[in-house]
Amino acid sequence: AAAMAALGPLPVPGIFSTMEEGPRPGGAAPGEAWLETHGRALGHFVAGTWLKPPGRGTLECREAATGRLLATVLRGEEADLAAAVEAAAAAAAKWGRLGGPQRAQHLQRLAAALERGAAGVGAVAALSGGRPLAQALGADLELGLRLLRVPAGWARLGPPSLGGWAPLGVVAVLMSGPCSLAALLWKLGPLLAMGEWGDPRLLGGHLAFRGLRRP
Repeated sequence: AAAMAALGPLPVPGIFSTMEEGPRPGGAAPGEAWLETHGRALGHFVAGTWLKPPGRGTLECREAATGRLLATVLRGEEADLAAAVEAAAAAAAKWGRLGGPQRAQHLQRLAAALERGAAGVGAVAALSGGRPLAQALGADLELGLRLLRVPAGWARLGPPSLGGWAPLGVVAVLMSGPCSLAALLWKLGPLLAMGEWGDPRLLGGHLAFRGLRRP
């Protein structure tokens, strides 16, 4: 009893009484580091390249919890949309010709790339979306990975699991911001599995390009 008393209050009851989330190794540092590598000035990620045309206006991206300026993003114009559609059309021609097992393999590699970059992806999502880091890294990211891997299984199995679905070609995926990674992948996963093609953006697109290009 004396030894237990010397240890002081046990932390576990306190954790259960407050339901506070413990610290995450690295915290938001990986996300801050990723923003710094891009000078906290982001363009449009199209066909594996950051497009930053000069003389453009910018939009501010602020930390949801504090209002602190995180980065600026170039305002999109018609030329940016045209470049994205052209790149997506070129990619769609190749993507649509892939067999289901090949598309499944690429989706699995994309999920693996996101998993490897989880610290940075979760940190940026938490900073911009205002969700606790533990939720961004836990529930959101884990759900996002499943939303890629389950459609990968559909693509691998072929027509029986995708009955009634037909590829349309290039599609636009519209999201209201701030949106979670899981919300984006909930739409992208089935599209890519079926043979559609879209143009991912920012950190997710950057990791996706690296993941799909990895031998």
